[in-house]
Amino acid sequence: MKKLTVILVDPPDDEAASVTLRSEQGEVVAFCHPCSLKVGDVIANRLSVLDADVRAAYLSDWPDDEKEALSSEHLERIGHFAYRGRGRVIDSEEGLVAVQGFVIEMGAMNDGHVDFEITRLDISLNPSGP
Repeated sequence: MKKLTVILVDPPDDEAASVTLRSEQGEVVAFCHPCSLKVGDVIANRLSVLDADVRAAYLSDWPDDEKEALSSEHLERIGHFAYRGRGRVIDSEEGLVAVQGFVIEMGAMNDGHVDFEITRLDISLNPSGP
């Protein structure tokens, strides 16, 4: 799993911050608290959500051409920390979805692709550091 690079922390030196992260395919803005990140830091590629509405993009018994048509990943920012899009479930047991180079834990339990709407995207740092 590729790491994420911190490209902006706003406000810097604050306990809670808005952090812009870059993957190989895109950028997101996520909430971070407590936040000790600095521009240039590299963190693990595993984000979480405060709340998300996740649903299957298609059902397993649908024709392959329809599944393929509904398998294109996209991510759209709809609020400061809010996003909607479509991603691929990469680990249904842990609820992990990959979208545009980001791995987001959102409780997805099915295989294939899911459509989602995230209320708040979060950075979860473990106590031993980023």
